[in-house]
Amino acid sequence: MKDVIIKLLTKEARLKEDEIEKILEVPPSSEFGDYSFPCFVLSKREKKSPDKIAEHFAQTIKLPKEIEKIENKGPYLNFFINKNILAEEVLKINSNFGKSSPGKNKKIVIDFSAPNIGKPMHIGHIRSTILGDSIMRIYNFLGYDSVGINYLGDIGLHIGKLIVAYELWLDKEALKKDPVQELLRLYVKFNSKEKSEITEGLEEEFQDNEWTQKAKEKLKLLELGDKKTEKIWEDIRKASGKGFDKVYDLLKVNFNETVGQSEFSEHGKKIVTNALLKGLAKTEKDGAVYVEINGQKKFILRSNQTASYITYDIGAAVERYKKYKFDKMIYVTDFRQSDHFAQLFTILKRFGYDFSDKLIHLPFGTVKFGNEIIATRKGDIILLEDVLKKTIAKADEEIKKRKTQGDAEKVGVGAIKYLVLKSAPSAEVQFSWEQALNFEGDSGPYIQYSYARASSIIKKAGKFNKSKIKIENLNQSEINLVKKIYEFPERVQSACKELNPSIIANYSFELSKAFNEFYHTSPVIGDKSESFRLLLVNSFRTTLKNALYLLGIEVMNEM
Repeated sequence: MKDVIIKLLTKEARLKEDEIEKILEVPPSSEFGDYSFPCFVLSKREKKSPDKIAEHFAQTIKLPKEIEKIENKGPYLNFFINKNILAEEVLKINSNFGKSSPGKNKKIVIDFSAPNIGKPMHIGHIRSTILGDSIMRIYNFLGYDSVGINYLGDIGLHIGKLIVAYELWLDKEALKKDPVQELLRLYVKFNSKEKSEITEGLEEEFQDNEWTQKAKEKLKLLELGDKKTEKIWEDIRKASGKGFDKVYDLLKVNFNETVGQSEFSEHGKKIVTNALLKGLAKTEKDGAVYVEINGQKKFILRSNQTASYITYDIGAAVERYKKYKFDKMIYVTDFRQSDHFAQLFTILKRFGYDFSDKLIHLPFGTVKFGNEIIATRKGDIILLEDVLKKTIAKADEEIKKRKTQGDAEKVGVGAIKYLVLKSAPSAEVQFSWEQALNFEGDSGPYIQYSYARASSIIKKAGKFNKSKIKIENLNQSEINLVKKIYEFPERVQSACKELNPSIIANYSFELSKAFNEFYHTSPVIGDKSESFRLLLVNSFRTTLKNALYLLGIEVMNEM
């Protein structure tokens, strides 16, 4: 219906479709119509007041069947959609509702999750994992060929630290029993010896003391191919992988490719060497290689000629473009890495890689969990697997308390995913079990329960007439639900364009709310409008299921 209005205004207002789409509004109240066109933009050209322009259009535009009426209110031209025709369209929807193919023959690469080998996945990893998975689902839904990559931190200073700790303090039995906890114990013990307060991550490279040097020596041995060091490294990788897989299985998150940073060490170093030969990079007296960006030195190879984080990332980006010829590559990481990716993109551009214009960093805000601090170096962390299991257990308690049915794992995991995804990526997320597992408010369980309620109606009805139904005299709750269902494709497009799954998460809540208002005011089974309302309920189920699929949330027929 929006497209009908856009095409109509393109002809009447003599503007381009994209110009109209940018300024076409949804009024704050239905009394002002379904869409509103502000005529200010035409005032200068027409040499008339926007009020007069709106009045002229209201009197002269010939209405297509899809538009019930047009009214002018001051400078606004308000369009009222024919609700019966809209309802007819909504009743026809099927499981492909919302899908389209703007992404046909286009490749999207999404780099997300990316935990570090040797460290457990903590609550801080959840946002990249869930956000990246949802974005990949949205792109696929719109016909893009999406490739999800889990880029593991399997090399770097933290690996050198773990190798030192592994040789000195490993408890083999503990490693077999619980590899995640044993590796964490080793990492924490090393850092207690190192006595460094620098935050883990990119800044680790700047640590410099006796224990840090031990770690750097092990890292050098690893890059030189020392067999003993490689064997320990492989043991650490396998032990970590088992822990990661448990979390991904619970979250139902999959990747097309899982690869470590180490795979791109030599690729990155060759690119750096080539840049040196071309005079695009410079060497310090100690042998470290750097690029100047805004008057600051960005080191891209260490003085001992081992790769740094950005060396791997340079190699990975170039190799990925060779492999996938992507139209866009998106890095989904914490906002604190924004400078790193800005520098990476600048360096690639300077080195002559034009695909750097196709690279996007999607930064996200932190997840706050009460007064707990996420600090792997101190061992004071909230393990993601523990949070998931505890949420599932709490969901089970809630289901039993309410004496309802439902899969506790689907409810618990869905609750966490919705809590994380309903906020825009840039916003901070305050984690709360009370909020996540609220069956009554803006939560995952409330939305899943809405689907189950609709399923119960369909099940109770059994077979029902799906032939052509005469639609007339729709009440307000029916109209509201029809309109909300019809919005879905547009919301999907917006979520893709803005890289923002919260648009779909919030829509899912709005849709469920509209359905529940309909449920309380419009009896279905036994009513004279039973056939129409059953079809409407079925269309609601289809739409909500598709919306939740894009969030990675599973539905249940009973709750």
